[in-house]
Amino acid sequence: EEVRAEEVRAEEASADEARAAALREELLERAQSAGDEGDFETMAQTLREGLEELSGDPFVLCWLGVAERELGLEGIAYERFRQALAGDPTDPVVLATIGNALAALDDPNAEGALRSAALMGPDVPLTRWMYGAWLSREGLVDDGLRELEAARDLDPDDAVIRYELAVNRLLAGALDEGIDHLLAASDLNPDDGWVRIVLGLALL
Repeated sequence: EEVRAEEVRAEEASADEARAAALREELLERAQSAGDEGDFETMAQTLREGLEELSGDPFVLCWLGVAERELGLEGIAYERFRQALAGDPTDPVVLATIGNALAALDDPNAEGALRSAALMGPDVPLTRWMYGAWLSREGLVDDGLRELEAARDLDPDDAVIRYELAVNRLLAGALDEGIDHLLAASDLNPDDGWVRIVLGLALL
């Protein structure tokens, strides 16, 4: 009798998890669709409503933080990212996104999140370049270079990765290498005005 009761509870828990996963997937699809259109207000509202049923869900909290940050609600977004991290996410993209957001605000928890993301998702370019960028800006340029070169090898056509490689090389005093990466980044994304500004400064 006790064994059967345990089996029933396990089946119910599994069913609940499946329902939550389906709800999360549908919610994130709707939110992402709004975000892709630049409608971050709708994206945020969709995710806030989702929290009523998925309270504490790291996926929902992370992307809600992204939406609220885009809306200029930096303080609220920061709390969302902290709450998301407290939920012990294991998805490397979510972890990297949280870590990158926390790093922008000098939160000491950023390092652990970014490092964990790179370890959990070594074949995901985003996790490697975000960790590499953080390392570079913290003065660990050699460690940062290894992460950024790994990201470039995974995705040679990503302009952001080439830009971060440029920053790393410029921080290391390797001007010519930095310029080469900036030129590559500009070729990959000609519409990025910031890259052209940094390139112009590097060429002075």
